[in-house]
Amino acid sequence: KTGKNLVQWPVEEIKSLRLSSKQFDLEVGPGSVVPVDVGSAAQLDIEAEFEINKESLDKIIGNASVVAEAEEFSCEKSGGSTVRGALGPFGFSVLATESLSEQTPVYFYVAKGKDSELKTFFCTDTSRSSVANDVVKPIYGSVVPVLKGEKLTMRILVDHSIVEAFGQGGRTCITSRVYPTTAIYGAAKLFLFNNALDATVTASFTVWQMNSAFIHPYSDEAVRALSRT
Repeated sequence: KTGKNLVQWPVEEIKSLRLSSKQFDLEVGPGSVVPVDVGSAAQLDIEAEFEINKESLDKIIGNASVVAEAEEFSCEKSGGSTVRGALGPFGFSVLATESLSEQTPVYFYVAKGKDSELKTFFCTDTSRSSVANDVVKPIYGSVVPVLKGEKLTMRILVDHSIVEAFGQGGRTCITSRVYPTTAIYGAAKLFLFNNALDATVTASFTVWQMNSAFIHPYSDEAVRALSRT
């Protein structure tokens, strides 16, 4: 649709691993963190739509005192999901502990430009993904194009130590390897958050529990047959 993006998206067969699902429609005000009751959150498929309250948008765009930060902002260098702006960050914290001592936020950050146009960033913050000190924990992300009239959409696949995040139908894709020490198996939780200073956000999303893929190696006989071809 943009005419300039290579789109990446999970293969359709992933859907065959979906088990039970829950649907949510939640309005989250500025500075909110909401636990999402899905049971164990170690293996999930999340599809979500976000919409910033129109009054919040109009207020920010028309307010000359709100700093234009779009040109300076970057996922990697702007401090991660704890740094609060007028219109973000907001999204999900996956592979999180109950106390949020471990968490991997996947989020949108909407920034106002000098021309009052909005620029949207899609990021994954692994800086608090593990209390272990011997692992690299960067912040990833980039600008993601959002066409006029589109809601902000993301899909997240969580598989124990892998988090794959797809923004705007796959226009931006971020694959992260994380190493939680406590947010594992049944202790892994899911949270919805909105760290924006001034914006209320509506989130409509479905969360599926995921089955294991049960990938089996070739039998010795099959290997020998392949080697003969």
